[in-house]
Amino acid sequence: MKITKLGSFILFLTVAVLLPNGFTQDLPMGAVARIDISEGPINAIAYSRSANRLAIAAANSIHIYDARTYKALMELAGHTDSVLAVAFSPDGKRFISGGLDKTVRLWDTETGRLRRIREEHTAPVNTVAFSANGKRFWSASRENDAIRSWHTRDAGRRSSQSSSREVDLIAIACSYRGEVKARVLSGTPQQCLVQVPRLGEWRITSGHKDSIKVLTLYSDGKILATGSADKTIQLWNKADTDKPLYTLTGHTAGITAIDFAVDAKLLASGSSDKTVRLWDLTTGQPIQTLTGHTGEIGAVTFLEDKALSGMALAKGKAVASGDSDGTVFIWDLNKIAATD
Repeated sequence: MKITKLGSFILFLTVAVLLPNGFTQDLPMGAVARIDISEGPINAIAYSRSANRLAIAAANSIHIYDARTYKALMELAGHTDSVLAVAFSPDGKRFISGGLDKTVRLWDTETGRLRRIREEHTAPVNTVAFSANGKRFWSASRENDAIRSWHTRDAGRRSSQSSSREVDLIAIACSYRGEVKARVLSGTPQQCLVQVPRLGEWRITSGHKDSIKVLTLYSDGKILATGSADKTIQLWNKADTDKPLYTLTGHTAGITAIDFAVDAKLLASGSSDKTVRLWDLTTGQPIQTLTGHTGEIGAVTFLEDKALSGMALAKGKAVASGDSDGTVFIWDLNKIAATD
């Protein structure tokens, strides 16, 4: 009897050592890492190859992790309500955050020191982005004077403000390559207005059967994706604004998060159905459904440095997703087979 117990114990240890993270049930198929943050729902995730950092917004805090080992490095507190958006500068030395407390905050990546706080917004700040050269950054909210531009060398001085007082702004996206903006305008049917310096502006009329909840704009300002409560995603191209290029169907609940890969060949989407889906944008077809989350998806992002968009260095092989239970999964694209 003693020998049997000893043999079972040795077998248990052997299996535990061989399995990643101790037990395979800790990670769903295709995932290579799991980060659990118990503070609250995950609202945003940002990645910097330059700084080798992940910034994860959960409840009122921002958690910084090593992007290779997924080891926790620091927790940044200061927002008095949920953090809704985070973004790194191109050189990875700074990042910005926006929150439900209507503030925009500029941080030092290495030390975690808070450099500036801006309180000009009169509504929750749900989008932030750096310019391609890192000298300016934008913050946006759903208020009428939604998009504000700041100088990073003196974030105490606002450089400009974009107003649109004749409409209510429901969702906003900003892009890295210059001051590229997209907004969802109120009304039925809803419209999206895309404004691109030197390319002018273009407008689409939504074909969604319900309200648009999220949108993302590709860095060149020519491709727009909208996610709706009607469970679908529509992909739009500036070359043809009369109808969507593709309508992506498959989610069984409303769309809550979307992100382009840096080469615009893939799209990741998250939903209230607790799944993440990957889409081939050259065909409009699904690639894979990623399951394992136990809460509504609040953020999805490719682990590609969008500040380096257009460079070979920017290409990544993973996707991060976070849910309302405070869990982040890192998915390895090389391990995901096309099964849909």
